Amino acid sequence: MLSRTPLLSRRLRRVLTPAVQQAASVPGADRYRKHFPAEAHLWILLIHGVSASPSLRQTHAQLDLVEDGWAQVGLDQRISFSQLARSSTSRPSACLEQLFTDLAAQVPVGDHPVTDTPVLLRDSTFLDLSAKLSPWSHYGQHTPGIRLQLDYDLVAAIPTALHWTLADTHDARTLAEQDLTPLAGWTLIIDLGYYGHRQFQRLRDHNIDFLCPLHQQARVERTAEHPVDDTLTDAGDTILADETITLGSPNNRNGAVVPNLRLVTSQNATGETHHLVTSRHDLSAQEVVMLYRQRWQIELFFRWLKHQLGMLHPLGTSAEAVWATILLAAIVAILATLLHDLRPTHVSAIAWLHVLAIELARIPASSG
Repeated sequence: MLSRTPLLSRRLRRVLTPAVQQAASVPGADRYRKHFPAEAHLWILLIHGVSASPSLRQTHAQLDLVEDGWAQVGLDQRISFSQLARSSTSRPSACLEQLFTDLAAQVPVGDHPVTDTPVLLRDSTFLDLSAKLSPWSHYGQHTPGIRLQLDYDLVAAIPTALHWTLADTHDARTLAEQDLTPLAGWTLIIDLGYYGHRQFQRLRDHNIDFLCPLHQQARVERTAEHPVDDTLTDAGDTILADETITLGSPNNRNGAVVPNLRLVTSQNATGETHHLVTSRHDLSAQEVVMLYRQRWQIELFFRWLKHQLGMLHPLGTSAEAVWATILLAAIVAILATLLHDLRPTHVSAIAWLHVLAIELARIPASSG
């Protein structure tokens, strides 16, 4: 059993208290809920999320068992479970969105070992919901649920942006409608779900580099071939070709012709061939292949959110409650990153979250 760590308690206070107070002050956060203020609600949700509790009812029961548990979250008296559940479904999500933004801004920026520009992974995952309990999530013949779009900073190892859509919205459309201005100077790693020649041109117009598999039906005009180094990558990939290409057909009115791109062809240790198209000409072919391999990190992160941080157990059945659940899981992931340096090497990530939950329940909401 781990002993209490004063340093952890102080760090939690320093990281969370001002961020929670700032988030609770968002206009409208306490509308119709003045007897149950947003600040207390945020502390309860943080305890719920960090403890990875399977149900909000269980978290409510745990607060009853902790000495002065309700006072610790800033309440003068106990609230009922129905009051907690109702507020978790109806309270505006802006306070959780603000908390997500503030905590993400506290994560220090590091250097990527391959590229000196920041790298962003973009992907989506689907959350199944009940057509009966969440009818708003059922569209046509699609499976009831929502699709979560997530941007993941590869160096900081945190989500930087979240967005959800119904099941009928394709990945490529969400990227096409996104404001790309904040991503200028980044390298975006995407899969075929976001593929599109107009998409690629739009990224370049916004000074965003990209790395993506080549669509098998894409028209490719090879304009130059480059020497190939026979050195294997760290993962055992062999570089077969490194070429400059023009992508797209001038006869396709719905597409675009994108010149001066790079096509790197590789073969992995099992004999599979991969074709990667990118706007990065400054990296070696081996670095291009290894950079794309790191896209797997976002898949691991989705698994972490779903199976270990409770994203599969929404706070309620409304769209607001599902969105709050997603935000809460992402906030807990960021918090775990912020406190990662304090985790003993022999303690697993899940066990560490339980330690954080215990410490959180002991932090008075009014701490400075």
